[in-house]
Order: sequence, then structure tokens, then C-alpha cells
Amino acid sequence: MYPPPPPSPQRHRISAVGIVLIASVCLLLGCAVGAGVAGSETAKPAAAPASVAPTVTVTETTTAPPVEATTSAPVATPSPRRTRSAVPKPRPKPRKTARPAPRTDPRFATCTAAKAAGYGHYRVGEPEYEWYEDRDGDGVVCE
Repeated sequence: MYPPPPPSPQRHRISAVGIVLIASVCLLLGCAVGAGVAGSETAKPAAAPASVAPTVTVTETTTAPPVEATTSAPVATPSPRRTRSAVPKPRPKPRKTARPAPRTDPRFATCTAAKAAGYGHYRVGEPEYEWYEDRDGDGVVCE
């Protein structure tokens, strides 16, 4: 017989609470580091170069005279147009029609009578085949 396999090394298992605790600590550390980097960049204002003189721009503004109210006919506003409904009309349902009955040859008392009327040679699977006797067993009647 074979010797028993060696015992597998013990694996450390972390509970769900431990996973949540580790994730929250990582999140807090990430936020703290991100806030420290962002705060250090925005806290230092950029120094203006000493050789550039400030520029002053003067813009002339004018005021329009007040508009006097006139008494004229009121302006007609167009009435809103009626539009068709966004709901599509229901399609008519297709009519159910009965399938036509399969057409078969008239039934005769014997194959001789069927052949005399111009009918015959019925093969296996055709409804007329069941009406007559297949004496030679070849799958064709009234031949």
C-alpha cells in the first residue's frame, strides 16, 4: 500500500468582518493621502513675475433711452397645433381560417373500378392506399 499523503499546510482564513475592516482602512488611507496631495497643490499660490506691470482696461458704456409704452393693437399669438397621438394604432388581428381538407380521389369498390375511371397507382402514405388491398406487398395499389 501507499503511504498516506503529507498533511496540507494550514491556511489562514479571514472572516468577513476582517475583510470589511481591511477594506475600510485602505479606503481611509487612500482618502487621506489624496487629500494631502490635493491640499498641498492648492495651498501654494503661484508667485507673479516681478517684471510684468499690471494692465488697466477702460471700456466706455452707454445707456439706451427708456422705451415709451405705446397703445397699439395686441399682437396675436399663434395657437398651438394639434398633433397626432404618439400611441400607434393597434394592428388588425389576422383572421383564423380553417385548413382545407386534403383532396382525395373518389372511393371505388375495387381497384378495377378505380382504374376504369382513370384513377390508380396509390403509394404508401397516400390516404387512398388504405382503401385497397396491396396483394403483392410492394407499397403500390391499383397498378
